[in-house]
Amino acid sequence: MSSINRLYKKDNYTIQKSINLEDGLYTRLKELESEYDATISALVNVCVEDLVAKDDIKYYAKPEGEILIYRSIMLRKENVDALTKINRERGISVTRLINISIKEFLDRYDKKSK
Repeated sequence: MSSINRLYKKDNYTIQKSINLEDGLYTRLKELESEYDATISALVNVCVEDLVAKDDIKYYAKPEGEILIYRSIMLRKENVDALTKINRERGISVTRLINISIKEFLDRYDKKSK
């Protein structure tokens, strides 16, 4: 990835979204937030960008007993648009798509860091 591709254009502003995040996933993001110079919102945007780029969504059900926490995050406009498009095409809620993107990202992160 070219360094210029890591910059966002001004028209790709952030939008505040309130969603239900799985507590376990949120806890893992908090751990990464303390390790990297990134906010929870920035990490979630990276997760969503990865999901949208590969266009291979593996649905998984919420783990039994998992608590959902209502959180406000700042999502990039392009990510919101992409998630909305996937929602319309596949019928998977935006909240579920965000949780899927975080889970897949963390799974890849864990494999790489071993």
